[in-house]
Amino acid sequence: MVSPGKLRLLTALSEDSLEELRPTIDEETGTVVYPDAQRRLDRSDGPVIEVLEELADHDLLVSDFQEKVYVCPQCETEGMRYTTVCPSCESPHTIQTEKYRHPTCGFEGVREQFADGNAVTCPNCDASLESLENLEMDPANVCENCATVFEMPEHRLRCRECRHAFPPRETIEQVLYQYYLSERGARWVDEQQTARQRVAEIFEERSLDTEIDATVTDGAGEDVPVHVYAKDELLDDRVVAGVHERPTEADVRQLRETAAALDARATLVTTSGEIVGDDVGTLLADEELTVLSLSDGRLQREFQVTDEAGATDSFVGRIAGILRPQRR
Repeated sequence: MVSPGKLRLLTALSEDSLEELRPTIDEETGTVVYPDAQRRLDRSDGPVIEVLEELADHDLLVSDFQEKVYVCPQCETEGMRYTTVCPSCESPHTIQTEKYRHPTCGFEGVREQFADGNAVTCPNCDASLESLENLEMDPANVCENCATVFEMPEHRLRCRECRHAFPPRETIEQVLYQYYLSERGARWVDEQQTARQRVAEIFEERSLDTEIDATVTDGAGEDVPVHVYAKDELLDDRVVAGVHERPTEADVRQLRETAAALDARATLVTTSGEIVGDDVGTLLADEELTVLSLSDGRLQREFQVTDEAGATDSFVGRIAGILRPQRR
């Protein structure tokens, strides 16, 4: 199932009002967000990143690698920052410097241990040297906390929230992608939009006040997004329609539950002509449910029910009419 919010997002990409979906990292919290997707999805669609991954798995979006972020294993905050720490005390207060070695006695130390003003003296053997160039030099680091001098610091990722630092291998790696609408996605959006428009036209022909991509309020006072909603307040008649490529038992059940909460009839439209599920037949037997399929841009009263694998057809259902008589 693709919800109204997901279809709204894909439509924006299809109509060029949105070119791509780029990840953004909040500088204060480190949270990874897709603001353009967030604005178009509904709360009921779930976490944005999971939605985008789902649409990419169905080849409706194309994913393009952008970067990696790391998630804190303790508080699960995203966007950990890289730092280095002392290998002895793990303090991040380390400074890059140079390490000097007296080739005669082998003593190693930092610049300040050899140089005192203009004089250069080995603190181990007291030998006087003309300059620091008489010493061997290598890059080094010094810890301002425990004074340890070391060649390479340890790598750490520090959490912005809880401030704990972890070795990179102990953190949670998250790959970020930029998303584009695929060629299949563009064709798919066109089919879904055509199906919604056709069913809306049928409702309008019957003088129902019709809204595409509507939000209705159920019996519990919750806002529920639906593909198409039509009503006639005078005749106390309402219809809610769900449009899906290959609706499943869960899609049928959700549509029925939404319609029941609105005291409305339900219309299910499949753009592939198939409904998936071994036990979906009992759900389709509801007298308040009409099932249609889209073929060559037109709605028809024929559909197929297949098993989960889609290998065989269970039966072909034919509905006597697109809309049943209105209640009065």
